[in-house]
Amino acid sequence: MRLSIVVFVLLCPTILVYGQKSIGGRITHEGSALKNVNIQNLVSGVSTASDQEGMYQILAKPKEELQFSYMGMDTISIIVEDVTRILNVSMQMQVEALDEVEVVSEVGRNKQRIMEQQYATNENLIRTAFGIIDKETFAGRLPILTSKDMISNHYHFGMFLRGKFAGLNVVINPDYSFDVYSRSMGSIMAKKPAIYDIDGQIFTQGPSWLDPSNVERVALMPGIMATSRYGSIGAGGVVVVNTKNGTYRLKEKENYDQALLRNNYVKGNVVSIDGKEAPTSTYGEKLWNSESLQEAKLTYEQNGNAFKSHPYFLMEAYRYFYEEQNAKDYANGILNDFMTMSQDNPVYLKAMAYVLDAEGRVETAHELYKRIYTLRPDYAQSFIDMANSYRDLNRPESAVSLYARHSYLLDEGLLPKDSLDLADIMKREMNNLFTLESSSLKIKQRKSNADEAYATRLVFEWNDSEAEFDLQFVNPDNQFFNWKHTMEEMPERIRSEKEQGYSMADFLLDDELPGIWKVNATYHGNKQVTPTFVKAIIYRNYGSKLQSKEVKVFQLGTRDINQQLFTMSIPARVVHN
Repeated sequence: MRLSIVVFVLLCPTILVYGQKSIGGRITHEGSALKNVNIQNLVSGVSTASDQEGMYQILAKPKEELQFSYMGMDTISIIVEDVTRILNVSMQMQVEALDEVEVVSEVGRNKQRIMEQQYATNENLIRTAFGIIDKETFAGRLPILTSKDMISNHYHFGMFLRGKFAGLNVVINPDYSFDVYSRSMGSIMAKKPAIYDIDGQIFTQGPSWLDPSNVERVALMPGIMATSRYGSIGAGGVVVVNTKNGTYRLKEKENYDQALLRNNYVKGNVVSIDGKEAPTSTYGEKLWNSESLQEAKLTYEQNGNAFKSHPYFLMEAYRYFYEEQNAKDYANGILNDFMTMSQDNPVYLKAMAYVLDAEGRVETAHELYKRIYTLRPDYAQSFIDMANSYRDLNRPESAVSLYARHSYLLDEGLLPKDSLDLADIMKREMNNLFTLESSSLKIKQRKSNADEAYATRLVFEWNDSEAEFDLQFVNPDNQFFNWKHTMEEMPERIRSEKEQGYSMADFLLDDELPGIWKVNATYHGNKQVTPTFVKAIIYRNYGSKLQSKEVKVFQLGTRDINQQLFTMSIPARVVHN
């Protein structure tokens, strides 16, 4: 019995309790220091202000929230994590709509031009195929949802619409298509569904391909008002949708390629980093310019005294000697130094684990994931990474037990409930596990899942939760779809990531458009001066017994430059994430 208790404690670490620590940084606006910015710990109530140089210091515990406020600037809230020490904050000017401003004696094109200028700040405006409509002057009721109402745990637009408008009934069909009926649009018994005006394009079928996170505004136009604009097809009413990325091209297929946007062709230079970013440090350049292994070792030793306390120096040196020089014994010595220095920092450990994954050193990577799990037992990412690591080691039963433990902790209220994308990601991970490992797990029957229809799944993870970046998927016609992981574009998702403890996103692809696809990234920083490591996992033949897995790792450090991470010579199109 005593042995069993010890094993349980080792395998099921408890939630850690951390003390207060000092957090500091510099607050700026467009590169200039901001003084007298109010910084408040919303949990403890402690507050301070930035000095003449924009610098500040404040005490906080992990999971507590810091709020940065300044007159005329947007207020910023950041949840503190276990590794948070430096938070450099860039504040933006606050843009507010002007109240009680009317423009009179403006008609036709001039009125439309004025409303176009006001659209960004006037939430009563909605774009349609027949011009912009003002809710306040519309001849009838026109309820409008804005982006702040778009918080949902559904990526299916029909499911998202449920409960958003009074009297709305959304019918989801077995093939995931859907129809919308409303008491304000006509009787459901009449079987007259609504049509859809999406960025000026008319659709008669429910746009199941539309990602709710890409929606800026949604309006519900009653049938009696819609027929005067849309004709008889609008008798059931119109769901008007304005997206963040512009006008969609009409496409009859149920799934929709988010890269097929009008006039969204990639322009300007895209820098190829060919698997890893070029060295930006002086010691990195010297290593890569070494003409022999001995010269490289001498360079490493000469810089060691100055940089050995920097984990990213050790990581860059390790990768160089292991991957470029094939000096594995020498590289392993550097790896041991890195482990000694970084054993209590999950951000550093995760970056190295990514590198080891890409090198195929899954046993060594597993030891790092175990350490991260011990440090962060309340992070969903710890469960996912450990489970995938067990799968790499051909131990699917251990992966299942981790997911079971995560579900148990959720049910017992010991972990925060998911509010956005995590539940869908976790479900796909478990479904795939059960699909491919059903025989070894002795599962005789299982339910099929929609993901099996896709040929490819892309999974992206990043080691620093403060990282902000854009992912760009470019199809063979040089058209793109952007996924913007920034506080400006998706503050609610980033908040959810902090609360749930995960730093990943996945994208499902199918075989609609063959050719060479490119995946690019634009890095915007991580509130520090350190790089961010991104792991990309490419699953081909996803959900089938022929499924394969390829891991790529990228170090992002150069900011605001579009960089090509990799290309994929597969028939695929981005459908949703």
